[in-house]
Amino acid sequence: MAHVELDGVDLAFGRRSVFEGLSCRFPPSRISVIMGASGMGKSTILRMVGGLQPPDRGSVKVAGEELVGLGEVALGRVRQRLGMLFQNGALLDSMTVLENVALPLRERSRLDEATIVDRVHQRLADVGLHDVDDLLPGELSGGMLRRAAFARAIVMAPEILLCDEPFSGLDPPNVSRIEELLLHLNRQLGLTLIVTSHHMATSLRMADQLFLLRDGGCIDGRPETLAASHDSAIAEFIGEDGAEFLARHVARAASGEPS
Repeated sequence: MAHVELDGVDLAFGRRSVFEGLSCRFPPSRISVIMGASGMGKSTILRMVGGLQPPDRGSVKVAGEELVGLGEVALGRVRQRLGMLFQNGALLDSMTVLENVALPLRERSRLDEATIVDRVHQRLADVGLHDVDDLLPGELSGGMLRRAAFARAIVMAPEILLCDEPFSGLDPPNVSRIEELLLHLNRQLGLTLIVTSHHMATSLRMADQLFLLRDGGCIDGRPETLAASHDSAIAEFIGEDGAEFLARHVARAASGEPS
C-alpha cells in the first residue's frame, strides 16, 4: 500500500508543462528518493504532497486522503501527518536553536513550556545534537544547522517526512552524517521519507525506492534494478555511481552478504 500516492497528475506553469500523467506511489516506512534534472519538478512534488501546490488534473493522496479540493482546515489536519525539511534548513536567524525547534509546538499545540522544552531536547537528541539550546543558527556548522532543521521538522511527531535536497551545500563528511541521520529516522523512528536529491551515490545507497523524473512522468524501481537498466537514458543519468553501486551489490549477493 502507498503512504503517499500521485495518480494521473498534470501540472503546467503557464506554457511550461511540468507533469503529464505523473503517477507514483511512495510506500510506508521506506526511504523514497526523487531524482531528475533541474527543473523537472522534484520540489514541486513535495509541494503537492504538502498541499501547497494543487495539480491541474489528477489525484494526490496522503494516508489515503485525497488532497485535491480540500479546504484549508481539512488540509491543516492532513499536514499534521507531515514534516517538512526545506532546502538549506530555513531556520530563523534571530531565534536560538531551542526557539527554532520549539516554534511548531508553540504555534500548533497547547503543551506547557516544560513539556515543550523536554520534547525539543528529545528531538535534538534524535538528530545527535546536545547543548545547543542557546546557540543561534549562525553559530552552527553546516552539518549541525541541517540537523537542527531536521529536529524542527520532526518535533510534531509526523508520520511522513518530506526532505528537499538535504545534502545541498554540504561537504563529504556532512553528507555522510546526514545520510546516517536519514537512515536513523527511517529505521529507528519508522518515518516514511520522501527525499529529493541530486546526490547520486548517496541516493543509491540509502533509497529503498528511486523515482527518476523524465518526460513529464517518472520511472521507479529499486536502486539495483535501475542501476542494471539497459535503458540508455537511465544508464547515462545514473552514470559511474550506478555502475559502482551495482558491482558492489552483485559482489555482496555472490558472497551471501545482505544488501
